[in-house]
Amino acid sequence: MNNPCDSKLTDSYVSQSICAPWLALLLLLSLPAAVQAQFNYVITNGTVTITGYTGPSGAVTIPGTINGLPVTSIGYEAFYNGGYPLPYDLTSITIPDSVTDIGANAFAWCTGLKSATLGNGLMSIGVGAFSGCGLSTITIPSGVASIGDYAFGGCWQLTGVYFLGNAPSLGGPSVFGGDNNIVYYLSGTTGWGPTFGGRPTALWSPQQLWLYTTNSGTISITKYTGSGGAVTIPGTINGLPVTSLGDKVFWNCTSVSSVTIPDSVTTIATEAFYGCSSLTSVTIPDSVTSIGQFAFSGCGLITITIPPSVTLIDAWTFAGCSSLTSVTIPNGVTSIAAWAFQYCTSLTNVTIPTSVTGIDGMSFYSCTSLTAITVDPLNPAYSSVAGVLFDKSQTTLLQYPEGKTGAYTIPDGVITIAYEAFDTCENLTGVTVPSSVTSIGGQTFYWCTGLTGAYFKGNSPEVASLVFTGDDNATVYYLPGTTGWGATFGGLPTAVWSQVPTIQKQPQTQTAEVGSAVGFRVWASSPLPLFYFWYLDATNLLGYGTNWQVELPEAQFDQAGSYTVVISNVLGTITSAPALLKVIAPVERRPVPGVKVTGATGSLLNVDYADSLTATALWTTLGSVSLSSTSQYYFDLTLPLPPQRFYRAWQTGTPGVMPSLALHLVPALTLTGTIGGSVRVDYINRFGPTDAWVTLATVQLTNTSQLYFDTSSIGQPARLYRVVQMP
Repeated sequence: MNNPCDSKLTDSYVSQSICAPWLALLLLLSLPAAVQAQFNYVITNGTVTITGYTGPSGAVTIPGTINGLPVTSIGYEAFYNGGYPLPYDLTSITIPDSVTDIGANAFAWCTGLKSATLGNGLMSIGVGAFSGCGLSTITIPSGVASIGDYAFGGCWQLTGVYFLGNAPSLGGPSVFGGDNNIVYYLSGTTGWGPTFGGRPTALWSPQQLWLYTTNSGTISITKYTGSGGAVTIPGTINGLPVTSLGDKVFWNCTSVSSVTIPDSVTTIATEAFYGCSSLTSVTIPDSVTSIGQFAFSGCGLITITIPPSVTLIDAWTFAGCSSLTSVTIPNGVTSIAAWAFQYCTSLTNVTIPTSVTGIDGMSFYSCTSLTAITVDPLNPAYSSVAGVLFDKSQTTLLQYPEGKTGAYTIPDGVITIAYEAFDTCENLTGVTVPSSVTSIGGQTFYWCTGLTGAYFKGNSPEVASLVFTGDDNATVYYLPGTTGWGATFGGLPTAVWSQVPTIQKQPQTQTAEVGSAVGFRVWASSPLPLFYFWYLDATNLLGYGTNWQVELPEAQFDQAGSYTVVISNVLGTITSAPALLKVIAPVERRPVPGVKVTGATGSLLNVDYADSLTATALWTTLGSVSLSSTSQYYFDLTLPLPPQRFYRAWQTGTPGVMPSLALHLVPALTLTGTIGGSVRVDYINRFGPTDAWVTLATVQLTNTSQLYFDTSSIGQPARLYRVVQMP
């Protein structure tokens, strides 16, 4: 017997068959992963110049020799990506020691190029060689004597250029044009000043963790060069206090998991921890008074406590911290800038202390889980109601949290809805605007894609531009007798607002077995509170209240009849269509595993089972199936069934038709009566007309009790059955 494959039955759910020996065998082959990179090149005086690349994307290593000849040059625009899109995306490049020259624009505008390793034999780097690349750092070998103008221009992510030798000659003033990097040089090398190529310089040692500058007796750390993990920043270096963490000091240090900042630090500069995706914890001391833009953008922070010494949470400070669930804003913070917490998608609530007097409308943009902005009652500028941000007088609605769901009624007394107050609140389904509102700012309901209705109780207010942009499924409703309305409002169609309830989905007619649970449900809508009156046969009141469903835990014959619900609000009522309930006697049945085998007519298939699937699984023969047609079932009648069971089917020899195996749960009905007598088996769908019985089969009994398997029920709506004795 070849290796059988299996189907699995677990907790009454059946998976599709995997395969069976000689049935459906899937063989996964692993091909060699190495792919030979391809280069275009020319040969001059016995040396090779690379002129182009035709290999795959990703990391590329340039060979030291080709056909036995040394590779000495990377030619003009060999990997250039500025004129037209290349068929590959270069992410890193390794250049061998044999290369002495990198030509003009050789890697220009390879924006995906994050890493470049230059060989020790390199002597010159041409004009624009790495311009526009995505490099964050690069080390220049000691033999490099010249660098062309704009060689690293436009590398906006470049934070550090590390020179191993003396200062090379520069081909112009813009070698680092548009960059924000620091130039680092080794002790004992020559030609260095306070700046190089227009960028500041700093002394470094490849062994030290911190690169820094000294200013007026204090230290500003400019770069962390360690291996990551839990990092503690020193309070002093060479006896001088560390007072500043400079721009991009931990830029994209994805291996750093936690940082402790000493209480000597007063400034955390722009993008200091930008992109530290593994940074889950940072301790900021009370000595810090300034945190720059993007300082922690893209970090993995889970919680953050801002010290009271900080007065401004600047733009994008915590933007993209998608794991941030909690932020503590202390008294002392006075302003929260635009996009400060943009895309903090796990942030659920924010508390605004009394000291905050300035909150930009976009501070919490795209915080899709934010359900509450809570303001300290003593705050002089702001207030909150049910998690929604208002001005102190509650006449201006400032921001509705994006994570709130469902419909919202703006409180009476609100006069102005601020610019972008509901921007991208995709879970907002409806909004009711009181008659007190006279002004709505621009983009107020911008891209509220779940909004279906805006209900206005008063006259048409003044509106700015793009109020309902992207709300393609919404309608503006207004009350009869109000003024200023036209065919459209804010770009949306308008309609007269009828506040009488409407039914979206009626309760369903159904059939149920006595003793089973039955439920009737109705879906209705209204901007006003709804009440439900459930009736049986129009006169028997079953219940009253705000419940949109009625449950019968154990249906009885006397509960059959016509069910209706009257739905009301203060303005009117509506009655549902009748939903009939028919209660029938139960038919004894149980679900059994049905193993469906398919193969050549006349072939013999063996069916085995095992209750666990391991390398030493114990397989037991269940039975054999002689196919009288191309497919038929074999049923596992074991009682009780174990929590899980696996099946396999196999046959000896070589089949003419490749068989297959499938597994389903099949209702097995118990039929009883006199041997030789006949019974008719009918079914009806649980939901639908109560008289729509369908005959499945007429069965002649060969035993006083036998099973009938309804294989036609597979993939169909839930069924109930009746068994009728035939004369």
